Parts: sequence; C-alpha cells; structure tokens
Amino acid sequence: MFAFIVLILFLFQCYPSFAAPTAYLASEYIIVRDANNQTAVTTAKRGWVSSPNERGTIDIIWSSLITMFLCSWSLLCLNVPAPKHSILSRLHLRLWLTALCFLGPEFTLVMALGQYASARQSVIDFANAKAGDWTMNHAFYANMGGFMLHTPDFAPFPVDAKQLLFLIKGGFVELPKLQKRAIADKNKVDGMLRLITLLQVLWFTINVIGRIATRLTVTCLELTTAAFIICAVGTSYCWLHKPADVEVPEDIYSSHSIVEIEKAAWEAAKSDPTIDPNVSREIQTRTPLDFLSRKEWAWSKYWTNWINILRNMKIVFAPKQFPVDRFENTVFLPLPKSLYTIWSLIALAYSSIFVAAWNFEFPTPIERTLWHIATLGLLVSAVAYWVITHFAYDAWPSIRSWLSSHLPEMSSRIQKKREASINTRLGRKLHKLADMLRNNSPNKDPALTIPLKAILPIYVLGVLYCTSRTYILLADIVELRSLPADAFEQVDWSVFVPHFH
Repeated sequence: MFAFIVLILFLFQCYPSFAAPTAYLASEYIIVRDANNQTAVTTAKRGWVSSPNERGTIDIIWSSLITMFLCSWSLLCLNVPAPKHSILSRLHLRLWLTALCFLGPEFTLVMALGQYASARQSVIDFANAKAGDWTMNHAFYANMGGFMLHTPDFAPFPVDAKQLLFLIKGGFVELPKLQKRAIADKNKVDGMLRLITLLQVLWFTINVIGRIATRLTVTCLELTTAAFIICAVGTSYCWLHKPADVEVPEDIYSSHSIVEIEKAAWEAAKSDPTIDPNVSREIQTRTPLDFLSRKEWAWSKYWTNWINILRNMKIVFAPKQFPVDRFENTVFLPLPKSLYTIWSLIALAYSSIFVAAWNFEFPTPIERTLWHIATLGLLVSAVAYWVITHFAYDAWPSIRSWLSSHLPEMSSRIQKKREASINTRLGRKLHKLADMLRNNSPNKDPALTIPLKAILPIYVLGVLYCTSRTYILLADIVELRSLPADAFEQVDWSVFVPHFH
C-alpha cells in the first residue's frame, strides 16, 4: 500500500504539466455576423497544443524533497527493535536516523559499509569453519540482532554473526534452521518501493544532467539532492541483502550457563588475532560476548565521544541496560582499506559537489560569500579529518618509535620533561583535563581512548562541519525566493534527438 502511494506521488511529480495553467488551453471567442446582421458567438478550434515549457517553485521543491525522502526514510534498514519498543518509539528512532541522513549522508554510508564488510567476512568465516549454509542475508540478519540467545542463568541478549559462529563451533548452540526464504519473508520493504526509488533517482539525475547540458540554471536545492544521491546509491548497494523493519528476532537456546560460555570465549580470544586487545573483560558495555566482535577504530571512537557529550546533556540514544535487548543502529564497524578508500572518495565527492555552485547567481552578494565559506568548510572538514586521523593513529606512533630507537637520549629527555610537568599543581589539572578529553566514557573504557592531538582538532572540525552543513540546508530554501528566469524552464529534450532541419 505504501509503495502504491509513493508510486502515485512519483508519477505526479514527474509530470508537472498535468497541473499546467488552463490559460494555455483556453478557447478564443469569435463574433460572427450573418447576412441579416445577426451576431453569433462561436469558439475557435485549435489542434495539438504543447504543454508549457516551464516549472514552478513547488515543482523544484517537490522533486527534490521526494528524492531525498526516498533516499533516506525508505532506504533505512534498521536493526531489530527491542521487544518493549512501541510503534512511537520505533517512529522516533527512524526520525532520528532520517535526520542524521539529512545532516550527513556520508555518516549513514560509513555505517552501511561497515555492516557490509562485517557480513562479507562472516560468510567467509562460516565457509572456512564449514558451519553450514550461511549467506549474506543470514549475516546481515544476525548482525542486526536477529538472533536472541537464551541461557538458564542469564537474561536473553542478541548475538551477532561472529559470536554465533563461536557458539556453534563450541557446541553451545546449533546452527539456526532459518532459510534464506524465511529471512526474505521477514523483510517489510518490497521490491516495488525500491524500484520506485531507483526510477526517481534516475529521473532526477537525468534531469539535472539535462539542465547542465542545456545551460539551464540548477538550483542549490537540486545540487544538494544530487550530492545526497551519491551517498544514497552506495548505502543502498551495501544494504541490498539486509532485511528491513524486522520486528521479532529468532530465539536460540543453550543449556550451558553464561559463566561457562564466557570462560570458553575468553580462552578462544587468546588465540584469535582479530580480537581487539584494548577491549577489557572487566568492562562490558553491551553483552557478555561483546568482546568477541567489538573492534573500535578512529571513526567509532570519535562518534562515541560525541554521543557521550550528548549523553551528559541528557540526550541519550543508546540503551542503558546490561545486557542490551537490541543492537544500536549507530554502531560503526571497522572498514578494510579497500572500503575505507571507497568511503573517502565518495565523502570527498559529496563535499566537493557543492563547490559547483561557486558561481551561481545568489539573491545577494553576502549569501554567495556565505555559500563559499560553507562549501569550503565542508571540503576542509573532509580533508582535515583524514590528515589528522592518519597523523594521530599512524604517522605519530611511527615517529615516536623511530625517535626511541634512533635518538633514545632525546626521547628520554622529552619523557622526563613531561613527567616533571605533571608533578606541578597546574600540570596535574591539565593532565586530568586531557584525560577527560581523551576518554569521556562513563566507565573509562580503554578501548575508547583517543589521542589528544586527534580529539582536539576533531572537535573543531565537528563544529565547522555541522555549521557549514546547516547553512547549506538553509540556503537551499532561502535561495528559492529569487531565482534566475531560466531556473523555471524545463529541459527541451528534443535537442538531444538527432534530426534534420
């Protein structure tokens, strides 16, 4: 039903000429006098009349908004909700993630890329372990909280694909007998809606390309939508095998106690090189088996740091209980180098596309200047993020290692000066402040510690990015009050068709 409604809206906005002013089709009245000087009023006859080659402001807004809506709200594949979540709670969560999509679609993209990488690795691990038939659909379903583990002595909690593989290999549970068809049956997003989204994206993209080719004005709102599509296409591909709007997880049962399972898990973790050594056994944040698959990286640490700031402001997005009864949607899984490169290029393309409006005709000179500042702010934020992260996590540790091995005396003097500064009253206060900035998690989780040389500039970049992005969204709407005349002209597609004059 929802797909049918969206289809009607899609067709309506594709043909704005349906709502063309009737003045173009109005009949002309002709006064005729006969031989007896009698008058009669008749109407002139007309043949084929072309639709007006114009569009209105509402057409620009409508086509852009419906495209962004389809690329955000209907594109989202949320994790399995908690049993206690009401319809309003799920709606609130979807609204929050849709807002995140609008503010930064590259955030949703990196989230989807991490889930795709994890699912792909899960398929490889299950195949190597010969644990049974395991597809990308199974992997996504597990990682979104589709399997709920029940033990005799502990509250039920979700397990992801890697944790489930450990349980199967250890003989704690059997492979769930869930067919790929059954997972598809749980998927609430049908192919029709995704087809409509694809058609809308193609229609909008072709229309923008046509306007550029015929030198017609492209509005800032349309440019923002085009940038939005770049990230949405990547997100859609990553979530191609992920079920959407699954409401109830599959229950799996084990006769073993959680203490026995956890002990075996830690023994297995000692010989597993993929386990993050910074994850502490004493600090459990989500589930007793969280350490098996948890691996923090630069982006996930930054994100958690920001969320902790919001949590201190009494804005909480994550479940508080332990163990959790659902997986958070905004967990950013690590990316392999290939996918990290892809994300970097797409995010750079997204930030760069706004520069295309550098010479646009804005209503006032100050608005053009502010647009220049905002677009440069986005571009600088993207580039500076990679430079700062690479320096703090890769380059600087290598430099310190080189200094320690080649210049030990110099390295020792630097260390002694640092220790001496900490012993002063001011030094202790600064050291305490630095520790709080490096790790603002409530339980001081060592896996979430961020180098100070990274987190301080990242704070600045975060403010710069949010300010720039917010202004661009506002400018998209404000610009509509005064547009060039050719912004309302439709693309004349006949110029692209070869013909004789």
